Amino acid sequence: MKTKQLLTILTVILFTSISVLASIPAKKGLWKFDDANNMLKATIGLPLDTTGNQHFSAMGPYDGNLAIADPRWRQLIMTHGLGANGGGTRLNEYTLLWDVMVTDLLTWRCLIQTGLINEGDGDLFIRPTTGVLGTTAFKWSTRAIVPDQWFRVVLSVKAGFHARIYVDGELWVEGNIPLVDSRFSLLDKPRIFGDDNGEDNLIYCAELAIWDVALTESEVAKLGNATTPSIPFKKGEWTFDDASDLNAATIGAPLTLTGTQTPVPGPTTTDLATAVPLGSFLSMEHGIAPNLGGILVNEWTLQVDFLLPELSKWYSFFQTATGDADLFVARTTSGARAANSIGTATTGYSINTLSVNKWYRMLVSVKNGEFFRIYVDGVLWLDAPGQPIDGRWGLGSVLKIFQDDDGDDALINCSYLAIWDVALTTEQAVELDTVPVVISGLKSTRIDASNLSQNFPNPFSNTTIFPYQIEKNENVRFRVLDVSGKEVNVINEGTKMPGQYNLLVNSSNLNNGIYYLQMITSSGVSTRKMIVLK
Repeated sequence: MKTKQLLTILTVILFTSISVLASIPAKKGLWKFDDANNMLKATIGLPLDTTGNQHFSAMGPYDGNLAIADPRWRQLIMTHGLGANGGGTRLNEYTLLWDVMVTDLLTWRCLIQTGLINEGDGDLFIRPTTGVLGTTAFKWSTRAIVPDQWFRVVLSVKAGFHARIYVDGELWVEGNIPLVDSRFSLLDKPRIFGDDNGEDNLIYCAELAIWDVALTESEVAKLGNATTPSIPFKKGEWTFDDASDLNAATIGAPLTLTGTQTPVPGPTTTDLATAVPLGSFLSMEHGIAPNLGGILVNEWTLQVDFLLPELSKWYSFFQTATGDADLFVARTTSGARAANSIGTATTGYSINTLSVNKWYRMLVSVKNGEFFRIYVDGVLWLDAPGQPIDGRWGLGSVLKIFQDDDGDDALINCSYLAIWDVALTTEQAVELDTVPVVISGLKSTRIDASNLSQNFPNPFSNTTIFPYQIEKNENVRFRVLDVSGKEVNVINEGTKMPGQYNLLVNSSNLNNGIYYLQMITSSGVSTRKMIVLK
C-alpha cells in the first residue's frame, strides 16, 4: 500500500476515534414539556406519570420553550426502563439532568426521591434561605441557586466511586461516596420532586433527562446550561408558505430562483411547498462564516423536508460548487447501490430507500475531517467519513439547492429548508423527528394521544410497547396504519377495566418505515407514530 494511502486511512481512523471519544453518551430518557396538552410525554423513553393533575404549563428559559410547574405534594414518576448495574440490584450508575427554576427561597424544594413510594425524605434539595444544593447525607454546595434564574443541575452517581452535583457545567459538590444499593441508587420508578413531608414546594422544570452511565466532568461541561436550546439556533430558514413570495426567508436572506417553480400543497392543510422542476434550482446565501480552520464552511447541517412525486429518477438535493451535484437519490440499482437510495459515489448509498408521494425530513450533518451523515425522519441512514478540510462538502458563500450540471435533478417538492453552522448530533436528529403530515386515512378521526402513550423503544426492529390508559369499562381495539392511512393490522384487546395497560406490538408483518397505531374506544381515538427499522 502506498504511504499516502496509508496516511489517509490512519487519519480517518484517528478522526473517527476522536469523534467517538469526544461524544456524550446517548440519553436513555428525555422529557421536554413543550406540549402544553400532553406535558408528560417523552421525547426518548417512556412517558412520565404523576400523582395528581395540579401540574400546569409555564414559560421555559428561552423563546419557544415551555416548562412544567410542579406544586407542593405532587410528583412526577419516571419509569426509566433501565436494568440494574454497578454490581447491585438497583441502578447504581446513572446521571440525571434537571433544567429548573424557583421563584423564591422561602421553602424547601426537592429534586428527587429515589424510593418507589412517597414514604421517605427526598434525596436532593434546594435549601431555603441559602439556596444551596444537596443533603446532609450527601454534602451541601458552597454556591447557591438564585431565584427567578434557570439552572441546569446534573447529578452523576457511580456507587462505590463517586457522587457529584454539577450546575451549568461546573462542579458544585463532590458528595460523600454512596454504597452500592444505598440511598442514592435508583429503583425502577424514582419520584421527581417527591418528598414525604411537604418539603417539595413549587418548582419549574423545562427539561428532564437520564443516562445509565455516570457522565464525566468534561461530558457534563458539553451539556451547557438551561438557557441554551438543545437544538442550536438556525442560520437560515425558508418555509415556502407565501404563494406570492415563495422564496422569502423567516431567518436569513431570501432564496434566489433560477428557472421556474410552482406552489403546491405541503404536508398539512396549512402548509405550502415549492415544486422545483428539472433544470431549475434555488440559490441559498447562508451567511455562515468559514470554520474548522479552512476558507470554506466545513461544519454545517442542512434540513430538507421533501416529497418525490415519481421514483426511479435521479434527484439532486444540493451542489456545493460547479460540476456534479453532491447528494443524490439514485435512479437505478448498480452494484451495492439500490434504486431510490440516498448518497453519492464518494459516500456510498443508504441501505434504506425512499417511497413515492411521501414526505420525508432529511438532515445532512457535515463535519469535514470527521464525518458526513444523513438522517431521515430521525434515523441515521448514512454514516461516511468526512472529506479533508476545504474538500468536498465545504461550502462557499452560496449553496445551490436541487441543482446538478448534467440533468440529474428531476422535480422535487420541498416544504421546508433550514441550515445551521454546526453538525447536529443523532439525539438532535431524533428530536427534530419527522415532517408533520395529514394522513388521508385519519382525516375523520381525532388525532391525539390523551390515552395512548408513545411506544418504547422507537424506532424498533422486533417488538415495542405502547402504554395506554383506560378510564372506564369499555372495549378496546387497535389499528396499525401505514403512512397512506391503509390498515395493515387490527388488534382486539376486548373489554378492559379502568387502569394502566401495555400493548406489545411486533414487526413481523411490517416493512421498514413509519406507521401509526390507533387506539379506538367509545371515548374516542388516540394515535401515535412508530418507526420500524430492521
